[in-house]
Amino acid sequence: MPYRAVLGAITLVLVAALGGAAGQAPPRAPAIIPAGLGDETFLYGDRLYLIASGRAEGDETTQNRVVTTYQLPEARVIARTTIAVTGAVLGLEQIGDVLVLGYQFNTDGRQGVVAQAVGATTPLWRKTARFVQAATADGIALLDDGAGLIAVDVRTGALRWRVPGPAGGLLTPDGGPDGGYPRWLVLGSDSGQLATWDARTGRPLASTTLPTAAGLMWPVGDLVMVDVGNGYDAYRLPGLDRLWHTATDLSQSSVETDCGVIICMFRQQRGMTAVDPATGRAVWRSERWGYAEPFGSYLLAGAGPETPALSVLDPATGQVLGDFGDWQSLGPAGGGRLYGKKDAKGQYRIWYGLLDPATRQVEYLGTAERVSGNCQTAPIADPVLVCRLVDASYAVWHLR
Repeated sequence: MPYRAVLGAITLVLVAALGGAAGQAPPRAPAIIPAGLGDETFLYGDRLYLIASGRAEGDETTQNRVVTTYQLPEARVIARTTIAVTGAVLGLEQIGDVLVLGYQFNTDGRQGVVAQAVGATTPLWRKTARFVQAATADGIALLDDGAGLIAVDVRTGALRWRVPGPAGGLLTPDGGPDGGYPRWLVLGSDSGQLATWDARTGRPLASTTLPTAAGLMWPVGDLVMVDVGNGYDAYRLPGLDRLWHTATDLSQSSVETDCGVIICMFRQQRGMTAVDPATGRAVWRSERWGYAEPFGSYLLAGAGPETPALSVLDPATGQVLGDFGDWQSLGPAGGGRLYGKKDAKGQYRIWYGLLDPATRQVEYLGTAERVSGNCQTAPIADPVLVCRLVDASYAVWHLR
């Protein structure tokens, strides 16, 4: 090819490339949220709550913890509330203008709950109990006070209702849709009683008698599995119609998640059994997986924290359809895809992008520098990625 023709072709390619680059906006710099090493964060919807590590007061066990509320995606401070607690904060929710914190006593391991209006200086109420969850629409906080489950008014702490726990059995909430507030409370007693209550009203719903004392019990999806000695019985929630009995060996196993079309039973170290929720039959087993979660018509599974590679399975057969290499899930992104990240080994850097389980393809979105971990996504209208940096502060990147 003549020299002038080659030069002309190269010139056209460079002009097109430079023109395209000029039309692209540079990536937005992340917003930075100052934080210290002992500070904690909780992310709910478009709010990020930063809880400062606090300082000892008086008896050296009580700490004043400043809760700073940030509005996402701009990371703008909208409130600061100082709350006195006696140990580590275990959970936090905001119901209306009230913050409810669950914490642990440093002295003996007991747990406490405190409620305080945003921006106020004194608590609305405080109780020695374990904070389970709050129902915003009903204005109640569900607590475990050791004698059973109680619902208290978020603003006053007044008792709304109580479901007493059995002396030798188990009283537990179901997982709730998408991990939200539970729908039902399920009780299995050593006398062989199985019963359900409405988790919003405390109203009794159904009861039945088991063939033997209830052992381990797992509410999962719309049923509850109960260890009856020679296997497991399954009952439909909340009416407690008996569905099936299985003698499948599920010893040393537990339910960690509702896997949609199957029940995922995980063994203590590694390995899982997929159980058909309609029959109790074990449909497949694998020694490979340490965790799994449903995503659309797929199952996303991994071996464990040490090997975080994410694989895509057919939940009906356990067949591995493909994987995302070293990419890890950060939660749903809409449109059948999810956000993910990949760590640069030996460096404080991550790549983040969109993962498509249908094609096992990754769409690169950006690179985040100086990241030490604790990355979460907020799937709001303007979605963001929040990660802790090496200096303990938090950075907020826009994902669109």
